[in-house]
Amino acid sequence: MTNVLIYYTLSGEPSASLLVRAASLCTNRPPEQISIRRESGRKPVFLSPFPLYASVSHSGGVWAAAFSDVLPVGLDLQKTVSVRRMDGILTRYFHPAEREAVLAASPEARDAAFCRMWSRKEAAAKLSGRGIDGGFSSFDASASPTEVFGETLFIRDFALPGLLELAAAAVFPAEFEITLIPF
Repeated sequence: MTNVLIYYTLSGEPSASLLVRAASLCTNRPPEQISIRRESGRKPVFLSPFPLYASVSHSGGVWAAAFSDVLPVGLDLQKTVSVRRMDGILTRYFHPAEREAVLAASPEARDAAFCRMWSRKEAAAKLSGRGIDGGFSSFDASASPTEVFGETLFIRDFALPGLLELAAAAVFPAEFEITLIPF
């Protein structure tokens, strides 16, 4: 099972500390048993004696982490905002099918559609280990499953309407469980 845990960062707690707390909840282990280091791509790696993969994102005061005990996972979270210069961003970073999907949304829903598609792309890019400069417009994240840099990925998005768009990507058809944990 892949768990997506969303934390509200009202306390201003550092991301590393939040990641330990979230991993503790996900694994039912005390925080003292969880050790983390960052890979070169800033992806967290758990040093504790149990398999756990994670991806972290934050936007608009909300911090989120996705965990899997099977295979790596990618996660992105976007606060739903009014997007300036949308046409330029769509042209530079989005696949033609993604641009079409965003522009097909009604004018009042277009910003949310843009943020949703961006979070899908970022989740896929994080899972692949490439950033937005590594061929970001070359793949179509509007479908699932989809081919991303030669690998089949499954992407699922979730929304807190009018507030947040969240997407998670995995190399297997994961069942995602979302847990909201305010503090």
